[in-house]
Amino acid sequence: MSVSPMRVAYLLESCWHRVPGGTAVAAAGLAEALARREDVDLVGIAAAHRRPPTVSPPEAVPVVGFALPRPLLYESWTRLGRPRVDRRCGRPDLVHAAGGAVPACRAPLVATIHDLAWRHRPDHFTPRGRRMFESWLASAAGARRILCPSEATAADLRAAGVDDERIRVVPLGVDQTPANPDAVDALRARHRLDGPVVLWVGVAEPRKNLGGLVEAMTAVPEATLVLVGSPGWGVDVPALVEPLGGRALVVGAVDDEEKRRWYSLGDVVAFPSLGEGFGLPVLEAMAQGTPVVTSSGTATAEVAGDAGLLVESTDTAALAEAIRHLLDDPADARRLADAGAERAARYTWEATAELTVAAYREVLAA
Repeated sequence: MSVSPMRVAYLLESCWHRVPGGTAVAAAGLAEALARREDVDLVGIAAAHRRPPTVSPPEAVPVVGFALPRPLLYESWTRLGRPRVDRRCGRPDLVHAAGGAVPACRAPLVATIHDLAWRHRPDHFTPRGRRMFESWLASAAGARRILCPSEATAADLRAAGVDDERIRVVPLGVDQTPANPDAVDALRARHRLDGPVVLWVGVAEPRKNLGGLVEAMTAVPEATLVLVGSPGWGVDVPALVEPLGGRALVVGAVDDEEKRRWYSLGDVVAFPSLGEGFGLPVLEAMAQGTPVVTSSGTATAEVAGDAGLLVESTDTAALAEAIRHLLDDPADARRLADAGAERAARYTWEATAELTVAAYREVLAA
């Protein structure tokens, strides 16, 4: 006897964020994997928008738009518990707040929380941002299961008072598509990059420790630092890289295909963030076969495992030494690159979807 698929209303609003970051990539990547499953009937949730999404939701997922723009919709959900999404979304079996705000609903709730970075370093966030994140965390307290991408975030959730039995660690996946070698060569030629390249990818914000990376790069004069990603907030990137002069290239935001080329082009990917919920750039770099230097004692260390070089994020001398080691020792760089590619192959969106559906089933069976 066939069993009807579970109907899941799934928040995709992060795809319309001006600076989407890893939250949107995660929401869209998981949604695409869920939409391919026969046991899930997925419908997206979004606010009212006049412009297209920054990160495209999967074509196979219909998106129900509400009449309110994002700020009003989020405020209404938090303060009034309205509008409920159940009727508009075809009365789902459960609702998944897949990062960020928590939709008002009668159906059982599953919530994803990527990190609690604002509690570790409140000075890196605006007062308004901290209030918003705290309200979302409070709203997620009503969730039957709380999903997070790393043991580091799980520990933070426990410290915040979330019952351990409701927490499920669900690592993110990565696009395994290799970059085209000819396109990589063309990218290098276009930017006239003749020597070693140290790459950083992400959204520029205070916790990314770009100042520490630039300081480390002053001790690696043979290499060019390339920064790829949206400008973000709280960091004046052009002013920050001035000490490097012509040895810094600020690329800005790129599409997924070009991002893969940059990862493949880099000789080293350096990601010395002060704190992350997961650290997709580390995984994306490893998937393209590029060795990684990242922060010890953080979620990015969980992702890199023994396939990356780990340094204390604030130790710029150690960061410079690790980067220089990978540039000077091609054999060890190749060893770590191969280990990283093998490790990244285990992080698929299908695996993320499988763990997510297992949490859904736990909720519906209760």
